Amino acid sequence: MFDIRRIYTPNSFSEDRSDYKIINSGSQAMQKRCVLLFLVLCVSLVPYASAAEFQVNFLKKPPSIMYNLFYEKYELDLALKITEVASQSPDGKRKVTGLKVIPENGMQKQDFGATVLARVSSDGTSGKLVFVCRTLHRCMSIRKKISDHPLFIQQAVQFAPFGTQGPIPTQFGAVRSASGPAPVPAEVVFQRHLDNSLSFAQNWHGYVKGFGDPSGNYWMGLEQLLAMTKDRHCQLIYEGVRIDNGKLMRGTFKRFGLHGADENYKLVLEDQEPGGDLWKGTAEYFNAMQFSTFDADNDKYKGECTKEQGHNAGWWYKDCHRLNPNSWITTSPSFCWNWCSAVDVNKIDICIKSTKLSFSCS
Repeated sequence: MFDIRRIYTPNSFSEDRSDYKIINSGSQAMQKRCVLLFLVLCVSLVPYASAAEFQVNFLKKPPSIMYNLFYEKYELDLALKITEVASQSPDGKRKVTGLKVIPENGMQKQDFGATVLARVSSDGTSGKLVFVCRTLHRCMSIRKKISDHPLFIQQAVQFAPFGTQGPIPTQFGAVRSASGPAPVPAEVVFQRHLDNSLSFAQNWHGYVKGFGDPSGNYWMGLEQLLAMTKDRHCQLIYEGVRIDNGKLMRGTFKRFGLHGADENYKLVLEDQEPGGDLWKGTAEYFNAMQFSTFDADNDKYKGECTKEQGHNAGWWYKDCHRLNPNSWITTSPSFCWNWCSAVDVNKIDICIKSTKLSFSCS
């Protein structure tokens, strides 16, 4: 009844690629039934798991903003955890390799002005919801909205995981997070120097845009730091762990801020609060200093502080420093001046093995 003929596609990518055409020698009704059967068989070959296979939840971590050097855009990241909630399939181990973001009405009505996508870790157990922004201000506006209303993003988006079940590509069911992300903390970390695994010998562009990982070695970026402290009353908090005895040195400065790029992000710093562990003249020494890097010398030294006393790291050097948190971390506390160091209340140079700089604003 049926004659099956091979018809070669003119624009095929290889000689073996072809289509098949079914020529009906019977009734038109029979042809329709065969086409319907063919479609049913095709659909049955596409695996689709139930909605209970995986759960995707926001972690209780505040949103973070990073500058993507490759795309030259800012990204606002919200951390995700991906958990398998169904029992193991007899057809093979399930793994999530990607997440499709499905906006709900709440997100569609709100003009975020950013591209929204999701990234998944190589092991398929974690990921990020990412807002790609053209400007830092846009990412900060989105973060403020999410921070002010953490449940908004939970209600405004669903995730449709896809991946594999054994060797078979599979689309899993769409799910909504059971919780929203954590709000932005009152204290914001803008520098963390834990070890020498990431070099702080970065150029001017690197210090302006930022580098590193907020959970590890990290510099937020002068542009973002300026935007977050501008027209606000902020304090600077310094923390450094001594090499010699492992004790924490801490100092809180009454006022902290920056001037604009046209003044090379000149530092605004006022006196240390009583009881601090740093030299009492630290704020007066650094106040009104411009930022310097190895390719942008803006200090008041006859040479170049960043190269001669900072191991090419950037900082608000004068002639040269009383704090040197971005310099190379030494393993020997015998001489500290050119290394990651701080000057204590007795005006003694102390070698530091890790530092954290943060600010809080009212």
